[in-house]
Amino acid sequence: MKTNKITNTIFRNFNKSFSTSTNNINKMKSSIPTPTKFDDKFGSVSKSYKNFRPTYSDELYSIIDSYCDSKRDLAIDIGCGSGQATVRLADYFNKVIGFEPSQGQIENAEKVDNVEYRLSAAEKIDLPSGSVDLITVAQAAHWFNLPVFYEESKRLLRDDGSLIIWSYGLMKITNNDDAQKIHEKHYYETIGNQYWAPERQYIDDEYVDIKPTYENTVRKTISLPKLMSINDMIGYYSSWSGYSAFIKAGNKDILPEIKDSFMNAFKTTDVDTKLIDVKFPVFMILSKKK
Repeated sequence: MKTNKITNTIFRNFNKSFSTSTNNINKMKSSIPTPTKFDDKFGSVSKSYKNFRPTYSDELYSIIDSYCDSKRDLAIDIGCGSGQATVRLADYFNKVIGFEPSQGQIENAEKVDNVEYRLSAAEKIDLPSGSVDLITVAQAAHWFNLPVFYEESKRLLRDDGSLIIWSYGLMKITNNDDAQKIHEKHYYETIGNQYWAPERQYIDDEYVDIKPTYENTVRKTISLPKLMSINDMIGYYSSWSGYSAFIKAGNKDILPEIKDSFMNAFKTTDVDTKLIDVKFPVFMILSKKK
């Protein structure tokens, strides 16, 4: 499979199409601390995470496939969550191991014959040096102690092995302006910087401050389109770490009200038909150990 070339013009235009207003972005600005210990933000919502988080496109895996060389013995997926990316890597590598520090996520991970899951932090992986062909990190690098993780990734990778990191940003509802306003209000105002962890800023900034310490690094941005139902949207919101923090703070559950608002926006009582067109921007960082 061949990777489509993404020109700088497309890169700029694509990012603009997913940007929100300056005022909204400023609401989310905060300093980003370096984590010193694991804070399990998803164990309590692991079932929602598995059921409602987006799976990744064939285009993304084609990019990975084209970037890696022919040696495909072992890939590891660090911060694997419930295995959304891990199981697809099994189509390309003889063995895949997902490492995840949340017991709740591991318990709900999808099982595949050549995939194994281990409970582990990202910064210390129990594997021999130079034993790994590919390391992936999907929607998780912003939680890591990055300087420590980069050094550990270099220890693990063989020469010409690859580190591929990616994240999807805030999706945009493309077929209903009223629904998009509801969506933005929930993200920026209801949750906002009061309940989003500071690390979320890495995502809002399109991972520009995720900078692997590898000389051979390229970046790509692709689009991830999805068709979702109203119930899918509510389920997706329920998997947010910011929503979990909102509820833990003692706030009334806002999701039933948002569900009603979406029904009004789409003028329907059907919450199961997939009628919401959305697009996620996906920011990829591809590095090679030389």
